Amino acid sequence: MKAMTHSRYLAFVILVVALLILPTGGAQATNAETDGPVIHRVQTGENLRRIAARYGVEVEDLMRWNNLRSSDDVVAAQRLVARVPDQPAGDETSGGVHIVRPGEMLAGIAERYGLPEDAIKQFNDLQSSVVFVGQALRLPPTALLANGLVATADYVVQPEETLADIARRYEISVDDLATLNDLSPASFLRAGQRLIVPSTGETPSQPRADVQKKVIVDISEQRCRRYEGDQLLDTWPCSTGMNNATKTGHFQVQSKLTKAYGGTWDIWMPYWLGIYWSGGTENGFHGIPWNATTGRRIWAGLVGSPATFGCVMLRDNAMKELWNWADIGTEVVIRR
Repeated sequence: MKAMTHSRYLAFVILVVALLILPTGGAQATNAETDGPVIHRVQTGENLRRIAARYGVEVEDLMRWNNLRSSDDVVAAQRLVARVPDQPAGDETSGGVHIVRPGEMLAGIAERYGLPEDAIKQFNDLQSSVVFVGQALRLPPTALLANGLVATADYVVQPEETLADIARRYEISVDDLATLNDLSPASFLRAGQRLIVPSTGETPSQPRADVQKKVIVDISEQRCRRYEGDQLLDTWPCSTGMNNATKTGHFQVQSKLTKAYGGTWDIWMPYWLGIYWSGGTENGFHGIPWNATTGRRIWAGLVGSPATFGCVMLRDNAMKELWNWADIGTEVVIRR
């Protein structure tokens, strides 16, 4: 009986050791993931903190790899670089991701892949040609730049248009158009949505180009509404001035900056659209500001209630969309 028990114990030990030595499929899959950048498509309700936790990285890494100005600057269906390899990949095929190496400049990266520098800038929403080590740059598919297509341009989606309609208009495939805009080929579009499209240097005719743009800010509701003609495109929560500090009346967008400095409060305000002067200070629309000295964001949890010193504040993703859409001279109505 004792001999039988001892034999069974030895067999159990041998089995456990064998299982520990044998490689597992899960380990191989994890290693395979490090061969190149991991791309994550943002799901509804996700934020950078949740995505960072999923991939075991820091929020600051996601912001750096994806050229994000704030941790709120993500939307559903957006594609993000969620993890990068320890060593930059040497793949020369465009349509992928390039990790910036020490000493590289954007012009050299563009030349390496045979792509226009402006196309890479627009595809990555870069405001300048400055890049930094470790930054992940998405490369536009070469199919979009073939046949004389040397740059990209903005296109405003018209009522009832589909990706297939716009793809036919610009003579590219639906897959390429979807890739260029971080969309699924089956994505539904809404009127007023802005897409990146190939440009041949000519400006194609675009329906309803003469439709008047207008923004209405309702102080009592703390809502900002965007219109083209009589068509309502969006309704966003916003924050106006405390103690009725925001003026009412009819205005126009008079200045447009990627960010504006508020010297009185030592803050930076992203996606600035100036609309009127109050004494020596210009008031306008902006995203969530941050302290210029510490970098700490302020008022982030206050959107939807009066919080500013007179400006109109929106969440960054909404403000970015408004900033891209609005022109100098766009009508603005502020009412109670």
